[in-house]
Amino acid sequence: MSTSQEIIFHWYPHSPFAQKVAWVLNYKKVEYKTVLISMVEPRSSRRPLDGGYRKTPILQIGNHVYCDSKSIFLALEELYPEPSLYPKLSNGESSEGLARAFTMWVDNTLFNNIVSQLPVKDLGDDFLADRESLAGRKLDRKTLAGGAPFMKAAIQAEYSIAEKTLGSKNWLLDTASPSLADFSLAMTTFFSLNLMGEKWVQAHLKVAFEHMQKVMGTSDWDRTETMPTMTDEEAIEVLKRYQESEVPEEFKVHNTVLPITLGQQVFVTPLDTGKIPVAGTLVRSTVDETVIAYKDATNGTTTLIHFPAIGFVVVPNLGAKY
Repeated sequence: MSTSQEIIFHWYPHSPFAQKVAWVLNYKKVEYKTVLISMVEPRSSRRPLDGGYRKTPILQIGNHVYCDSKSIFLALEELYPEPSLYPKLSNGESSEGLARAFTMWVDNTLFNNIVSQLPVKDLGDDFLADRESLAGRKLDRKTLAGGAPFMKAAIQAEYSIAEKTLGSKNWLLDTASPSLADFSLAMTTFFSLNLMGEKWVQAHLKVAFEHMQKVMGTSDWDRTETMPTMTDEEAIEVLKRYQESEVPEEFKVHNTVLPITLGQQVFVTPLDTGKIPVAGTLVRSTVDETVIAYKDATNGTTTLIHFPAIGFVVVPNLGAKY
């Protein structure tokens, strides 16, 4: 895999995580194409690429597909190291550990609290049914709407931690340029703005709002809408064009405690929502990522699907026929 291969961003603009990935793509000045996908399932034309993975966005580079923003950022940082998502701290050390840890809190606890502000009474039945399937539980409009005003206090409390972390600094981790932590917090503030309105955010999250404006000022945030587009079918043709008959030996690494050997059939499943197992052959296992080879019989394609090691579980597919 190299940056000479086509980079394709599969997204829809209303996804906060897709927005964050878009900002980082633009911040790193990556040249890419976009595929606009539906906000809800079914997404049958995406299945040759993701093997059934539900969430958005995904990033395609040739026949490699990166699922979950954690996996996407690892790939982008490797391929486009400058400007880094992990600029040096004031003591000269990398900010990677702090930035990724801060992002885990923002992407999970803070983000999930903000989701409570979705205007559930205005959401279509198809959207709500899709998100029930994703969440794995019933979403009652009356219950969700009734709790929304009270959840704002929890959101304000969460943001107070972020604002104390920022203090009077330009960037959260006192780096010379924004880190992944800054993009992550800005994404949730952008999401809050869309759900609760600028008046409420300005009144109660003013520091975070000003921080978001700074981050967006570095990221050429609206560039994505102007990037070249392609269809689902064209993206699959790209997959076919770049797929390799054999996985390079140097790519086959297993240096974790996962008690599964390379070449074994496995299931990879998210631990939070969208708990739909993706089946494939294990070809790589590191502390950063799990990679499987997924074969799609309909299209005759093999995709190397990357998942982050954090937030996913890998188990043997004991019913697979080798």
